[in-house]
Amino acid sequence: MALANYAKNQEEDEGKLTDYVYKYPHIAHLVTMRPSPRVMLGKRLFWTEKEDGSCMALYWTTKKRFIRRSKVELQISSHNQFEAAQDLKSLVQRTEDYPKIIKLLEDNPQYVIYCEACKKGRSVTGVKVYDRDTLYVFDIYDRAAEQFLNYTAVYQHSYHYGISCVKLYAETRHRTMKDLLKFKNHVLEYCETMRVEGMVAKTDPEPETYWQAKVKIDVPEPVLRKISKGNVILPSIPDAEIMGAIDHAYQELGTEKFKDVKLAMPLIAKMVSEECHKHLFSNAKGKLYDYYKKYLERLV
Repeated sequence: MALANYAKNQEEDEGKLTDYVYKYPHIAHLVTMRPSPRVMLGKRLFWTEKEDGSCMALYWTTKKRFIRRSKVELQISSHNQFEAAQDLKSLVQRTEDYPKIIKLLEDNPQYVIYCEACKKGRSVTGVKVYDRDTLYVFDIYDRAAEQFLNYTAVYQHSYHYGISCVKLYAETRHRTMKDLLKFKNHVLEYCETMRVEGMVAKTDPEPETYWQAKVKIDVPEPVLRKISKGNVILPSIPDAEIMGAIDHAYQELGTEKFKDVKLAMPLIAKMVSEECHKHLFSNAKGKLYDYYKKYLERLV
């Protein structure tokens, strides 16, 4: 009934949601977030484990079929792409969680479900091994309210529909930066021990504000070393960040195009360069082509 009413409203509203890409907001590293990590102080923080997969968005959208008629269809988007590559769509659709997410969306058609699509086997960065293809819900956006749900609501929806959800590790509140950074170090020690890629700290969503920051075990804190002569020296981009950038290129190209080195390598170089600029890293220590071949081996 909820979906039928949604379809009727979209018919009257000329399908304003057509072809809109619900791109997930960029999550900065805690120590380099803007305007400052201090925005996290005094707020209730939810620390959730970071799954190592491909970021996907599932939601209803309207497709025009006739002059005055439109059809509501399920949209599967990835990263910056409105239409995810077929391989990623196939991964999403063959998971046990997919039909359950459809049911959740049928009952709540105004939602956009964000999840990590994790393929069976070793993960993209090699940190984790998954025993089955899985979708982990990590956030839900309410288009009617124009804001994200808090973690408790995300977990409750996932629990009642039997969907996999990112694990909550801790709930904290910090009054000083010293206390926040001390807990960040504790989180990294836990992740190192438990073989978890990292964690994301989120505040409770507010009408116009939703602060998030991530910490990862394989990313050094960006440190600028000034010397008496010469340019600033930045740390090399970590292997995991390179593999993540290559995964973004794969999401855009799909398997067949990605196997064409002439198409894949320019896009990979662009993606890695953007990550270096974004997180203050220098170029990779090794050749990007070697990382590309390593990704292909895992893909096969």
